[in-house]
Amino acid sequence: MKRFSLFVLIGVSALLSACATTTATPPPAAVTPVHRAVPVARNAAFDWSAERNRIVKRLSGSSEIATQVRDDGTLQLLLPGAEAFSRGGTEPQPALTASLDRVASALAPSPEVEIRVFGHTDSLDSELHNLQLSIQRAETVAEHLRRRGIALTRLHADGKGEAEPIADNATEAGRAKNRRVEIVLRPFE
Repeated sequence: MKRFSLFVLIGVSALLSACATTTATPPPAAVTPVHRAVPVARNAAFDWSAERNRIVKRLSGSSEIATQVRDDGTLQLLLPGAEAFSRGGTEPQPALTASLDRVASALAPSPEVEIRVFGHTDSLDSELHNLQLSIQRAETVAEHLRRRGIALTRLHADGKGEAEPIADNATEAGRAKNRRVEIVLRPFE
């Protein structure tokens, strides 16, 4: 028994030693995940208030994109998601891609602005499924913006699943409102 314990102790020690001396190689720069934002140098003359107003003006007139300045000074873009994705799907439908193209065009001249994309779902299906689906949808939206010329360093994607409803999930109309994409804009700090 003591001999067995000694072998186990030696094996565990060797394993811990190997783990402690092994260094992980970072992923290549080309494989940087969409969900990780990297700060960029901020222009000292950057006027967030003026830039926020320019973005709101550029996006006004669209019934598909609602804008709201939040209490913390960030700008929230709300894109309805009820018909933005197929049921359970992650690929944007044509109406959403048109809205995203408009958003990309409005944000392209603003390298000092960080773009945080949040996916939301209704409460149908399991909580875990909805969280995973919302993350995948947010990453798809961020990738669409990247393909339209928005630098990956400005993008952050995350999902909220069913955790932050804005309407009652007991009705189809409420569930439709809860299926949405929010884009929160703020200056890099």
